[in-house]
Amino acid sequence: MPTVVGLDIGTHAVRAVELALGRGDPGLRRFGQVALPVGAVVAGEVVDPPTVASAIRRLWREGGFKAKSVVTGVSNPRVVARTVDVPAMPEDELRSALRFQVQDLIPIPVDEAILDYQVVEHARGEEGQDLLRLLLVAAHQDMVRSLIAAVDGANLRIDRIDLEPFALIRALHHGVPDLGRPGARAAEGEEPAGDGEAPGAGPEARPPAEAIVGVGAGVTNVIIHEGGVPRFVRTLTMAGLSITEAIASELEIELDDAEDLKRRADPLSGDEQQARAAQIVAANLAPIINEIRGSLDFYLAQADDGGISRVVLTGGGSRVAGLQDQLAAALDVPVERARPLEGIQVKPAGMDEQVVRDAEDLLAVAIGYGFTAEPLPGKERRITLLPAELVSRRVEQRRAVMAGAGVAALAALLVAVWLGRQGAVADEQRRAEAAEAETTRLRQEIAQLADVEGLEAELARRRQTMVAVVEDEVAWPRLLQEIAAVMPNDVWLTSFNGSRGDPGTISVSGMGFDHTSSARWLLRINELESIAGLWLPSSAVSAGPAGQQLVTFSSNANLTEAARSDRAEQLAEDG
Repeated sequence: MPTVVGLDIGTHAVRAVELALGRGDPGLRRFGQVALPVGAVVAGEVVDPPTVASAIRRLWREGGFKAKSVVTGVSNPRVVARTVDVPAMPEDELRSALRFQVQDLIPIPVDEAILDYQVVEHARGEEGQDLLRLLLVAAHQDMVRSLIAAVDGANLRIDRIDLEPFALIRALHHGVPDLGRPGARAAEGEEPAGDGEAPGAGPEARPPAEAIVGVGAGVTNVIIHEGGVPRFVRTLTMAGLSITEAIASELEIELDDAEDLKRRADPLSGDEQQARAAQIVAANLAPIINEIRGSLDFYLAQADDGGISRVVLTGGGSRVAGLQDQLAAALDVPVERARPLEGIQVKPAGMDEQVVRDAEDLLAVAIGYGFTAEPLPGKERRITLLPAELVSRRVEQRRAVMAGAGVAALAALLVAVWLGRQGAVADEQRRAEAAEAETTRLRQEIAQLADVEGLEAELARRRQTMVAVVEDEVAWPRLLQEIAAVMPNDVWLTSFNGSRGDPGTISVSGMGFDHTSSARWLLRINELESIAGLWLPSSAVSAGPAGQQLVTFSSNANLTEAARSDRAEQLAEDG
């Protein structure tokens, strides 16, 4: 069963889950987390890659993870998502044209941004023109490269860089449609479009809107979706860490102590410090709740349908005492705790299942990253913020590996052919030696017999028979050496057949990278004196490993006198 590892790099810790995907319910096979020092990740952005890399290496060692590739993601103010309409065009032209279409739509200079998109649906403009509705994601290059540096420093490979809000939807909404499926509607950006029309909205009935609020330490994500289809995304910088910093400042204690006190805050406690911490928590929850409410009000003011059916609360910061109740009172809608483990078989290796369930609030993002790689019907492309040059370098590395494999296969083939021909030559040599021994024996008999002339005639007849046997023999080892010496470097043979006769012939099958490979085969092999009438009956493009395009060809030729062995002449001279 295929497995995938989702890696969540948070403000206070790095977390990873290994999911087994396939038929039936997915399974959580491994979980681990390692704390990060203060300042390594700030507001969702990696600012100290070596420190984060060290924590990831420790997580892999202590958690027993074996995978070398992961899916991870980002969520911070330097990432934006927008739904945009562009003129309809072929897919191969869209990416190059996109950079010229979107500069006014994103708050990042295009030259400093990593862009990716997903075609959401085909639309019709006000003047009847064909449009493509895209989910556009843009991120600052240096922010993404810091994330990649941290994961690379842990000797891991990133398969995909997702957005944390999309991961939360995948983890918390069962039956979420793939963002790559035609007809799926996409997320609004941090500043929703002015007209307020939801992408993909239409007269058909839509499922009720649901909000997900992911409160982390560094950022708070507010996402609204309808049946798993993102409609609105906003990332807030007010989160759990702001409460911790307020406690540390007012009580004049260290941040680590303030974080512990925040979790134990109790207004009814007899401990003066705990009671005072509860007052600070309550005072600093209000701005966060106001920001969340303001984001939802902004969406509702733009939406053309009903309100929000419920709010699902998740993230480590959501554990702050009073947040759930105060948020429910402020929004006047049900607020429920997230259940990312619902529908997942929890069987962690080397860990008590209850430990995983106790950490359920912390797992939604990592689980969502894991579901990003889950095979879905249609197999459409998914958004990723991996830099284009990194993707290209990986493609070149795969090509180099394939080329090396091709060279090795060619060498093995030539060695096999050479060994086979050497065996044939050895057989011929043994037969010739046997014939020569027979000739010697006959000569001895001639000397002993009275009928010298008859014996000489018989000897001559037998010599002629032996000459006839080897007179059209081909010097196969020499011919193969000649072919190998002039054969192009980008051609390898897959079969070789030869026959002696008048004339002798050869027939080969080979492969190359394109049609110029078979052309160079014709030009070089035709220069051999042993070859005549070389031609190419077929040369066709075929699919090689990993989808690489190769050319398969066949070639025939006649053998000239230069290809023949001189064994017949030697036998004649010996006579």
